[in-house]
Amino acid sequence: NQHQKIEDRCFGLGGILRFYFFGYFTAGIYGGTQRTYYISSDSENSYISLGYGGPFVGFSIKHKKLRYTAAFFVGRGSVKNLHIESQNGNTLTDAYLYYEKTPVISPIISVDFQLSKRLVLTSQIVYHTAIFHDDKLYNPTFQMGLLFNR
Repeated sequence: NQHQKIEDRCFGLGGILRFYFFGYFTAGIYGGTQRTYYISSDSENSYISLGYGGPFVGFSIKHKKLRYTAAFFVGRGSVKNLHIESQNGNTLTDAYLYYEKTPVISPIISVDFQLSKRLVLTSQIVYHTAIFHDDKLYNPTFQMGLLFNR
């Protein structure tokens, strides 16, 4: 935002629905939310969050119990930023709330380990890029989770 540069760890929650076809291709939908709390001049409660969702396409190859995937995501998103300049206890005395809708793009690199026929452990690296206040917002993220197969 225009008040300060925000650089800190983020935490999030999301999901992915993947389909594999023709042996080497994948497509599906992907979405989630990431939130970063940061310290501003007189508060520890400022935050910025990125919500996103949409389709992805890519390539995938399976070798024994491992699956490697490289994909590209293009979707819609929104950025919400509560920047607190000053607060007195629980009362905000000087704060700014920003909300913008934005396109979001990201490469997705993932490695999956098949635990059983129906359960897969996944880890992925994504690099969300969005526009916020006419400036680029970058959100590199490492994600881990479980996938359930049919």
